[in-house]
Amino acid sequence: MLVDTGATYPCIPKGLADALGLKLEFKTKVTLADGRVVEAWYATAYLEIMGRGDLIPVRVFEFEEPLLGVFALEALGLAVDPVSGELKQTRGFIARA
Repeated sequence: MLVDTGATYPCIPKGLADALGLKLEFKTKVTLADGRVVEAWYATAYLEIMGRGDLIPVRVFEFEEPLLGVFALEALGLAVDPVSGELKQTRGFIARA
């Protein structure tokens, strides 16, 4: 997945959602970086990065490359280091309410 710090939620194509067995719960509108508004399915997926995992809201619609948005990073206590471009831990991890 491409880490996109301009995206809020992880976004994946429907084919990938189907392959992962995600339940598409309802449709919602999503504003893309170019300003277009598209309909996307809402799903929940277990996402694990660097040994940190939790249930994360995902948007499902047709596009080229899966994106990992900042909501998932924040939920997992991760951030993109602006100098190196690498993912870094921002805090000790425990799922937070």
